[in-house]
Amino acid sequence: MIFTLILYLFVFTGVFIMIADYMFWYGAGIYILPMVAMGLKMTGFIMVFIGVVLYQGRAKKTFGSQFIPLPDPNKTICLHIGKSSGKIMTGQKFEPNRIRMKGRDGRWMNIKDTGKSINVAGHDFTVTAQENGSNLPFWVLDLVSKWKEKWNVRNEDEFKKLYNKIKGVESYLDVEKIPFLEPVMADPEKKRMILDLSLDEIRNMTELLYDGREIGVKEYLDWADEATPYDNEAIIDSTISQMRSQDQDLANMKMMDLMKWVMPIVVLMIMGAITYQIFLGSG
Repeated sequence: MIFTLILYLFVFTGVFIMIADYMFWYGAGIYILPMVAMGLKMTGFIMVFIGVVLYQGRAKKTFGSQFIPLPDPNKTICLHIGKSSGKIMTGQKFEPNRIRMKGRDGRWMNIKDTGKSINVAGHDFTVTAQENGSNLPFWVLDLVSKWKEKWNVRNEDEFKKLYNKIKGVESYLDVEKIPFLEPVMADPEKKRMILDLSLDEIRNMTELLYDGREIGVKEYLDWADEATPYDNEAIIDSTISQMRSQDQDLANMKMMDLMKWVMPIVVLMIMGAITYQIFLGSG
C-alpha cells in the first residue's frame, strides 16, 4: 500500500507542478521567469517519472508484475518455494507435461506438470517447490494438511502405514484399535471428528477441501503416481540456493527499512526546492 500512495503522491504533485503556472500564477498576474517555469515543468515531469519507476520497480521486485501481461496458454505462473523463501516465477509449458523455468542460480528447472492449476487473473497458477520434481496442486496441499491435522501423520511413510491399516476396517471399534491412532483417540475432539465420519469416508480418508470437493486417498495416489521426480541434474543446489536467498532477503529487509525514511525526506526536499523556485521567480 505504501508504494501505491507514493505513486499517487509523486504523480499528482508532479502534474500539479507542471500546470501550476497556467492555473494559478499567470491567472493571478504573477510573472514567472521562463527558466523558472521550465524548471517547474521539468521538476514535475521528473516526479511523475520517479513515482512510476518506483512502483514498477517494487512490482518487479515482489514479482507481482508477473500477472500484468495478458494470459498466455503456453505459460504457467508458479509460486516457487525454496528452503528459506519463495518467489513468483513464470514457466514455459513444454511437452510432455513439463514446466521449464530458470532458478535463482541461473540453471533451468524441468518440472513435471500434473495439472490442476487454478486461474488467477486469467493466468494458470500453481505451486512448485525446490525439492520436488512436480508442481503441487492446491488440493494436494489442502488434503495433506488436513490429514496431518486429523490423523497425526508426519510423513509419507506414516501415512502409508496408517492407510494400510485403516482401509480394511469393518467397524468403528476396529478404528479405535489401530495402535497408530491411540494418541488421536486420546484427544476427545479429534476422536469425535473421526467417529462422526462414515466407514467409507474413514477407509478412504476423505476430506472436504477448500473448493467444496470431497477428495480421498484414491485421488491422491493417482496424482502421486504421475508426480515422479525429475533428473538430478535439473535440481537446484540446495545449499547455494539457500545462502543466496537468505542474503537477498536480508538485503531487501534493510532496503525496505531505509525506504520508509528516505522517501518522505526526498519529497520534502523536492517541495522545498519548488517553493524556493516559485518565490525566486515571483520576486
